[in-house]
Amino acid sequence: MSLILDDFLITGRTFEEYVAFFDLDAEALRGKKVLDCPGGASSFVAQARDFEIEAHACDMLYRFERDAILEQGLKSIDHIYRDVSWMEDNNFEFYGSIERHRSFRENALTQFCDDYNPVYYRYAQLPKLLYDDQTFDIVLSSHLLFVYDDRLDIHFHIESIREMLRIGREVRLFPLIDFKNSRVDEEKNLSPYAYAIAEIFGGEIIPVDFEFQKNGGYMMRILNRN
Repeated sequence: MSLILDDFLITGRTFEEYVAFFDLDAEALRGKKVLDCPGGASSFVAQARDFEIEAHACDMLYRFERDAILEQGLKSIDHIYRDVSWMEDNNFEFYGSIERHRSFRENALTQFCDDYNPVYYRYAQLPKLLYDDQTFDIVLSSHLLFVYDDRLDIHFHIESIREMLRIGREVRLFPLIDFKNSRVDEEKNLSPYAYAIAEIFGGEIIPVDFEFQKNGGYMMRILNRN
């Protein structure tokens, strides 16, 4: 299947957001090797080096050139914020306002594009990652698994997480709800896949100090027990 950049809605998050998403301790990660998968147009990798963290990212997006990604990223941001009615029920405690929420997207895109190079950013398409076994101390994965559980089936989730565990000693996943927040569960209203994955891999569902979407304040931590 050929990839067309116009098909991508390109967004990115910042290091500050990742710290909140994944309950990270920047000092504890100093000297560690971390993978952002999929990285999108996030600035985590660029900013992590300020904390002496050896961060890398992979994404199917990285088959494209920097200028093309920047252009599509700006188009994506314009599209997302043209109609912000979808944000009305969200929690802005972290961001403060829609305007500041947008500034996070813009800053992430700019810093990502300034840093974009093949040393740190590698093309890959889940559920296959071209890294050696146990390359990373932690693999972080945000806004893919569970978020699109209406089109990525449970088999894709299992195979993707199995691959992340092959290359990493620990995997953290965020959020655990779908992008429409349409699932209903008596316990935490999470994606039904989240409970299945937690059982299969011994994952721990952990509350975090970040909730933009309702019921979105949880991440999953899975340890490689091999």
